[in-house]
Amino acid sequence: MVIIMHPIEIAVIDMIERGYDWSLENIGGIDALIPAAVDIGASRIMPEILEKLLVCWKKDQPAKASDYLAVLHDLLASATIDFVLTESTDILYQHRPLPERGDEICFDIFLSKTQLSKDALSGQARGAALDGAFRWAMFNRRWQYRLLDTLLGVSLDDDHYFLKYAIKIIGIAFSHWRENELIDILLKLSGQEDLRAEATFELGMAALAVALESVGTSSNIKEFQQAKSWFEASLDTSDYNPIASLYSECLTLVLDFCSGSPSSQLQKIGIRIKQDAFGINAWIGGKDYPSWLGSRHAESVYWSELANKVTGLSHHLEEPGWLQPLFVIEEALLAVYNAGRSILRRTNEGIIEELLRPRIKHAVATQAAQLHVLQEWLKQNADNVWAPQVEKMIEEVREIISGCKSQSNSCEAASDSEDILAAVIFRSSIPNEQKKHLYAALSDVLVLHFSNMSATEVQVIEQSCNAVSDHYDYKENENGRMLFNAAIIWLTRFVHHRIEVTRRDDPGGSYLFEREDGSLPHEDELQADFFRWLTTNAAGSDLEATNLGSGRADIRMKSGPERLVIEVKREENDASFEALESYYASQTTDYQNVSIRLGVLLVLDLVTAGRDGTPHLTSLFSVIKIQRPNEITPRAVLIVKIPGRRRVPSELTKLAKSKARTIER
Repeated sequence: MVIIMHPIEIAVIDMIERGYDWSLENIGGIDALIPAAVDIGASRIMPEILEKLLVCWKKDQPAKASDYLAVLHDLLASATIDFVLTESTDILYQHRPLPERGDEICFDIFLSKTQLSKDALSGQARGAALDGAFRWAMFNRRWQYRLLDTLLGVSLDDDHYFLKYAIKIIGIAFSHWRENELIDILLKLSGQEDLRAEATFELGMAALAVALESVGTSSNIKEFQQAKSWFEASLDTSDYNPIASLYSECLTLVLDFCSGSPSSQLQKIGIRIKQDAFGINAWIGGKDYPSWLGSRHAESVYWSELANKVTGLSHHLEEPGWLQPLFVIEEALLAVYNAGRSILRRTNEGIIEELLRPRIKHAVATQAAQLHVLQEWLKQNADNVWAPQVEKMIEEVREIISGCKSQSNSCEAASDSEDILAAVIFRSSIPNEQKKHLYAALSDVLVLHFSNMSATEVQVIEQSCNAVSDHYDYKENENGRMLFNAAIIWLTRFVHHRIEVTRRDDPGGSYLFEREDGSLPHEDELQADFFRWLTTNAAGSDLEATNLGSGRADIRMKSGPERLVIEVKREENDASFEALESYYASQTTDYQNVSIRLGVLLVLDLVTAGRDGTPHLTSLFSVIKIQRPNEITPRAVLIVKIPGRRRVPSELTKLAKSKARTIER
């Protein structure tokens, strides 16, 4: 097949072959290009001429502006070769902003080419045009909406190569604009076997972006794990994808560091990440990878650096002291402690710090030599940009060592629960290789448990904690605080369970409902019921403990040398909190003579026969304080009522109708 070239093409090729430094004037200037632009646009050497056009455009007189706009339009509109469009996009982007309406012309043409059918233009060419449309839309909100309309209209039956380009653009677009509908498109595309590797990778990047902006460690861990699962799915459906492997391994490293994995295990992950980093350098720049997506490469470099720092620090944290403390502090510890800003180039502290800092602080708390050199570094580097963070870290390490972290606001400190959990496990005698699994298991229990608690339950717990927050044995006694907090949480869950669950699903709660023979349950049934509930949660609790206040307590919880007694009663006459206080407060508080002055009175309320409805959860809890003569500190009792003699909801309707008929008669 004979290829007929335009005379301008022939002239340009000749000058290029001779190495001649040519300009637009050498081919007749803008006037010569006007009639030839359509033919040259379809040529393989169009990018060479486009480059010279743009250079000359910025130097030429304004009177020629319309001619340059016309030539730009014709060159770009008639381009159909994929690599020509790719090179032209790079050249045009380097010369932004273009004179006059040049940028708008480029965006319009790029977008129109992406909207052509797969028969009108190759998938690679339309993908290159989509690349260009996205670059220009980045700087214009109005164009962003037009591009989003195109992205949201992507069809599964489109060209395979175009869809691969579209997936990358959709992923990048989400990272910039956070349009949730784009995730729906990625999910739809991930169902296609030949697109799954690309789509699941972008879903992983999207989940990671969301995780980095989330608030709260628990939610962040979930998002990290979700991102990791997407990256793993991408790896499962592709022959070789080092960037997906790198992100998967980096997230594994962060999560394992957070959960307390030994440095030897983290080092192995670090080695795999280095191998992935080398693979990325060779992989990026291939024919299917748009050059402008190099920002992804930069981000992967940051994560590789983070992994390198974390693996190095994990080893140093296990050392009793540091041979080169200045290097360890400045190049490892502070870099990881402030990883979001110092390594990942983020503007604010975020969840990376939330995940990494607890282990660092608890490790330093166990090594006096590490804490000492940190204190000395702070004295000598008070003007350092990281000095405020180091000062705060030292304060928190001291609080960990003292075992007291602002007990006056212990209820508000719930967000630190994972830090506390990590500290308890880290300081325990459990072998290091088992700590990771124990931490993961207990963390999941806490997340599952508290994420499913209702707002009403939280309100009950908060009000009860606030009621004793100033009590000496809650404020100053760690074991006392721990016992009361555990008791209120498990009591709240117990009452919630007994109010909600049917007799069919849990026959153990049948004693709370009216019996056909009219007999009333004994308090022993409530005592046994709650004890079964408690012992599944609180190891060390016992039943009918003797030699307490010269008597026998119904249920005893223990923490270290302290105890909290739960006295169980039933009441048939008056179950108001005032009456219960007058009846049973003396006995309940008499178990507090040699331990914490905090206790619980658990009452089976049998006052109302066939009650017309179950009381609201918030009306069943109250904290009272008893001031005994010649004692400075009052004794506090949490009173909890369990409503008995209940009816199921359907029986309440029958009862109401029966009463109505009686009144009518």
